[in-house]
Amino acid sequence: MQQFLEPCIELAEQAGLAIMAIYRQPDIGRQVKADDTPVTKADLAANAVLVAGLQELASDIPIMSEETPIPPLADRKHWSRYWLLDPMDGTGEFILQSGDFAVNIALVENNRPVLGVIHWPAKNITYYATYQHGAFKKTAKGIERISVAQPGGLTLAVSRRQKLEAVSQYLNTTFDTVPLGSCSLKACIVAEGKADCFMRIGPTGEWDTGASQVIVEEAGGSITDAEFNPLTYNQRESTENPDFIVMGHPDWEWQKMISPHQRSHHD
Repeated sequence: MQQFLEPCIELAEQAGLAIMAIYRQPDIGRQVKADDTPVTKADLAANAVLVAGLQELASDIPIMSEETPIPPLADRKHWSRYWLLDPMDGTGEFILQSGDFAVNIALVENNRPVLGVIHWPAKNITYYATYQHGAFKKTAKGIERISVAQPGGLTLAVSRRQKLEAVSQYLNTTFDTVPLGSCSLKACIVAEGKADCFMRIGPTGEWDTGASQVIVEEAGGSITDAEFNPLTYNQRESTENPDFIVMGHPDWEWQKMISPHQRSHHD
């Protein structure tokens, strides 16, 4: 697993360069996919970089990406390990030029993420972790180990665009907020202790949490669904996630502070 880490960091950075080359172009090739989500030339360029690089790195490991058709469960349920990719998490942020978008690479073994790399191209920051080896943040200044913050005042990482009530209705406590785009980047700021919690209400895919999960767990936190159950990978026909919660330090009484909820099916 460690042998894959450096090549994955390099690939994520290469995908980031491909994204940034398109970021300032007048035509980013915006289209709307069948599920009503946006896609751009940058998503597809990043996907091409990652898929080609991973196939060269380990041709025997299958790849599941948001930007390629997902095989039916019958064809993939026997995979003992596979790459799980979100070539650009935060396409909407890319379109709005907020800078809050990220490249996500995860390696999933026996249905749990064991390697995660999340690269933030606009800031040239990379977060990464492998199972039982800690979580790290790489910047121009070097590499530092990261961990979740000790409990103090609660700080919630929130969407720049989703109404705060969408999440605050489930919190039974007061909190400060840090607004940021991109699911995975919000998870990373919990992992590095700049926020304590992030609640995601609304549709996401397994590729939105795979890399985040191992980084957050290795930093001392956890990710569960909105009823505090574990997330699953490659065990259902659908690759859509339930609503989920990224929680920092385990000394917080999360189950008292957050009311569990189930997403209604008309969302």
